[in-house]
Amino acid sequence: MYRSDEERLTDIIMGDAVIQLLKKRGPVSARALMDKLRTMALVEHDPLRQNALRRAMVEVTQSMGIAENSGVPIKDHNNVTHIFRNRDGADKGAKH
Repeated sequence: MYRSDEERLTDIIMGDAVIQLLKKRGPVSARALMDKLRTMALVEHDPLRQNALRRAMVEVTQSMGIAENSGVPIKDHNNVTHIFRNRDGADKGAKH
């Protein structure tokens, strides 16, 4: 199955986060993974990796069954908070 470079990078980043959790011998859960991804996003400066981290957090959020309207807040390197929501096109009323 063909996967885009962005999807592959998202998978790699998610795998890196899981490996870091395993190395710390802490809990490996969706919540712990989400926390780790947020921590990684706070220090990441590469725009491609930042986008991959956002996609990874959306995937984890979806797997946790969190409400569609809830957002994932991320602070960028300029200390600006961005809130990312699942916008997969399921909402046909969206105008953007």
